[in-house]
Amino acid sequence: MPTDELLIRQMPHSPEAEQAVLGSMLIDADCVKDVMDKLQPEDFYLRRNREIFETIYSMFVYSKPIDGVTVAGEMERNGTYDENTTRNYLVQLMEVTPTSANVNEYADIVRDKALLRAIATVASDITGMVQDGTGGASAVPDAAEQKIYAVRRGCGAQQMEQKSSVPQGCPF
Repeated sequence: MPTDELLIRQMPHSPEAEQAVLGSMLIDADCVKDVMDKLQPEDFYLRRNREIFETIYSMFVYSKPIDGVTVAGEMERNGTYDENTTRNYLVQLMEVTPTSANVNEYADIVRDKALLRAIATVASDITGMVQDGTGGASAVPDAAEQKIYAVRRGCGAQQMEQKSSVPQGCPF
């Protein structure tokens, strides 16, 4: 594979699915609980989307009303509001979302892409272990197996310890 192609490649993500999940939550607060059961902030690849999700998550935890206006206000209070872009982006999210009825499918796409990114991270870690000679040939397969198992359990890359132990407290 040419070097240029490697530099252009991005980690798996779906901006459309991320936007549809957020738009669904903004236009229909009744679907927020379903999304919270499926997704974590780190499942969102795009920083702006992750910040909006974190804001909605926080508002949900404290039983605050959730819609475009209240989310914008909360983002202003928590310092993630950009005067030039945030309000327009929130409006755009609500406009591009055809319906909240498919929010579970949108969330599944976001989660699938997050799992693919976690697998890519694990593959990179395993490659690094091989290249560094960490633990020798007998230890690498065990560490690799534990890392893959952690991903299968639903743990994100941030939750996996650098050591070969399986992380505790994963959601699945």
